[in-house]
Amino acid sequence: MKQLDIKTEEKFMSQNIWLSLSTGMVFLLLSINSQSKHDVEESLFVVMSVLFYVVLVIIYLIKGGFPLKMYFQYAYKDEFLNTIDTSAHKHTSFAIVLCLLGVSYINNAIPSEVSHAAMALFYLGVMLCIYGASLLWQNRD
Repeated sequence: MKQLDIKTEEKFMSQNIWLSLSTGMVFLLLSINSQSKHDVEESLFVVMSVLFYVVLVIIYLIKGGFPLKMYFQYAYKDEFLNTIDTSAHKHTSFAIVLCLLGVSYINNAIPSEVSHAAMALFYLGVMLCIYGASLLWQNRD
C-alpha cells in the first residue's frame, strides 16, 4: 500500500471513532430522555438538538473529503488498521452480550413503562460507544 492510502485510512478511522462516540452518546441520551416526564418545551429542545446534531454530522461527512466508496467498505486495506477494527468489533460483541445478560438479570427492576424503542436506542448507544472507545484505545500512539 502507498503511504498516502494508509494516511487516508487512518484519517477515515479517526473520523469513524469520533462519529461512533458522539452518535452513541446521543442515542444514550435519547433513551434516557424518553423515560423522563417532560413538557412540550423540553421535547422541542431535544428534537431541535438532535436535528442540529444530524445536520452537523451530514456537514462533517460531506467535508471529510473521502470518496463515497470508502463508506461502504467492510475492511481496511492496511493490515494493522484491519486488525484494530476486527478487535473493536469483538469488544462490541462482548459488551452487547454482557449488556443483554445484565438487562435480563435485572428485568424485574426495570419499569414496565420502558418502551422497546428506548431499549433499542440504549443497546445501539452502548454498541457505538464501546466500538468508538475500543478504536480510540487501540489507536492511541
